[in-house]
Amino acid sequence: MSFGVLFIIGNILAVVIIRWLIKNKQSSRPLVITRNVIIFGYILFLISFFTVEGLIFKEAYSKEKYNKEEIDFVIILGAGLRGEEPSKTLQGRLDVGLEFLLENRNIPVVVSGGQGPGEAITEAEAMGTFLVKNGVEEDRVYYESLSTDTNENLKFSSDMMTQLGIKYPKILIITSDYHLFRAKYLAGENGLTSYGLGGDSPFFVKVNYYIREYFGVVKDFVLYA
Repeated sequence: MSFGVLFIIGNILAVVIIRWLIKNKQSSRPLVITRNVIIFGYILFLISFFTVEGLIFKEAYSKEKYNKEEIDFVIILGAGLRGEEPSKTLQGRLDVGLEFLLENRNIPVVVSGGQGPGEAITEAEAMGTFLVKNGVEEDRVYYESLSTDTNENLKFSSDMMTQLGIKYPKILIITSDYHLFRAKYLAGENGLTSYGLGGDSPFFVKVNYYIREYFGVVKDFVLYA
């Protein structure tokens, strides 16, 4: 919960500072300007936060309709390993992905994720091993093992599908529920028509990442819009 706790502490400090500025009776021009800028900036932040969080929640909990026959590829996004073992967040994605792939055996899958600190193998390798071990045919699994963030997940996976001869693929992104909005946005920025299917996460992880995802969305809007 470290990120969520820091977020709460930061907002409490902001409110305390704003209250002090409002109560301060000094009316010097620099102080008035400073007070107005801080208050206006904080209001803008709150508006943007609740707007973005609304979009994130809407995407996470809406039941998206799509024709499975039109799906060219499933892409499962990586989410960290402990050594060679999937994190609880990644396991949630894999469980949802496995269920879908076993029910739709004609659709191939890209497992996407490189190797990060504390990981003994790539996330793609760990995901592929889990899927094959649990009944997904090995020739259906394609490994994208270089990506280090969500944009690279989708960019490199798109490049792989192009190399396989699929130029305008329709994909089903499998990731955590809180991550669906940003993942689908970046998929569109990389020329992909995407649908989403969200995996569950432990409660405290989910709370933390719903807050953190706001900053990820803002960052990606700035970088890729």
